[in-house]
Amino acid sequence: MAVYCRNCGKGLADDARFCSGCGATMQPPVVPNYYPTTSVTRLVRPRMGRMIAGVCQGLANAYAWDVVWVRVITVLLTVFGGGSGLLAYIIFWIVMPEEPLFLSPPMPPPPPYQPPS
Repeated sequence: MAVYCRNCGKGLADDARFCSGCGATMQPPVVPNYYPTTSVTRLVRPRMGRMIAGVCQGLANAYAWDVVWVRVITVLLTVFGGGSGLLAYIIFWIVMPEEPLFLSPPMPPPPPYQPPS
């Protein structure tokens, strides 16, 4: 990602703390946070990034695993484990609660119209 100084517009390295042209301090880029940064204390099925019910994504988020490996292991257990992967998936689907909706607070109503004087 290209980083430019807000004061002089000079292109900088991604890890620069100060502009080499004008000396202004650089702020780190703002990255949108789609998931809460708090640590998960219990298993929840997230609303984003899930395929069917979010069980594999929830396990991967809770234990910091790669979701692809969790899904591969689930499929392998379903195919070669006599259906135990499917049974475990259904049980987790029933037991794990869904992540709550994070709604923004309601906006206040606009001020009443006042004609220009």
